[in-house]
Amino acid sequence: MVNPTPQGTTAHDAIRERRRQLQSKRRWRQLAGLWRTSVLLTLTGGLVWGLTLPDWVIRRPEQVVIRGNQLLKTEALQAQLPLEYPESLLRLRPQEIIHALETTLPLQRVTIARQLFPPTLIVEVQERKPVAVATCNQCWVISATGQLQGPASRWLVDGLGFVAPLSSYQASAVKPMPTLQLQGYFVPVKDAPRPQTLAVDGDRQQQWQQIHQILQQQDLPITGLDWRNEQNLIVQTPLAPVHLGVVQWHSPTLKKQLSALASLKQLPQYLDPRQMVFIDLVNPDEPLVQLRQQPTQQPLPRSH
Repeated sequence: MVNPTPQGTTAHDAIRERRRQLQSKRRWRQLAGLWRTSVLLTLTGGLVWGLTLPDWVIRRPEQVVIRGNQLLKTEALQAQLPLEYPESLLRLRPQEIIHALETTLPLQRVTIARQLFPPTLIVEVQERKPVAVATCNQCWVISATGQLQGPASRWLVDGLGFVAPLSSYQASAVKPMPTLQLQGYFVPVKDAPRPQTLAVDGDRQQQWQQIHQILQQQDLPITGLDWRNEQNLIVQTPLAPVHLGVVQWHSPTLKKQLSALASLKQLPQYLDPRQMVFIDLVNPDEPLVQLRQQPTQQPLPRSH
């Protein structure tokens, strides 16, 4: 009969050794977990501490770098930034800055970057060229986001209808000056923050966009647009003012009216321009002309 004690004792010792190794591994895993947690907490605490450092704050406009502007002055762009100094670099909202600039100034695109060492806000812009001049009497112009520009009497307008004062442009950027003149482009603002505060009317802006698009496609004899009478958009031409009546943006009638302007180049062959008071294109299918010597409007001669 074989005595099982030595073999049993050996098996028992092996189990105990195995259990001890497992416990040892478990303790090492717990220590490693605690170590990782400690490191993570330390890093998190360091990051939180770093975020609150006063060195990561912009305190003056000189810490804002403007890039890409070839037309607008750097000071004009900085003045429209919706920032209140001191401003935390990591708490400011880039999308709000981008929206404020793109809905106020004639800018095609705005991008924002933050530099921590040294603390700097980098604003890169793509501009749109001015194509017209809008006038008012030393007015302020407020944007949809509440940004104020001015006061100024001459404003440069881009193809989408966004404006900036002439004084906001570098002198070399506006030579030659746009010749197309816009009158009545701005509208009064209720409860304005300053006296003589105006705004760009949405309908007029959309009308201007369509008119400018057609002007790019056709060589039309237009020297100005006048919105001062809300019931009658007047187009200034070298011959005489042209009345278009009440205009709806993206209206097929507006396109027909503007296309009819192309035929005005032949009008001096039939009528003396000095006798013309205005041309009526409210109905582009039946154009009329008001002459100084005639009490009533006369049909325009048809070109053949």
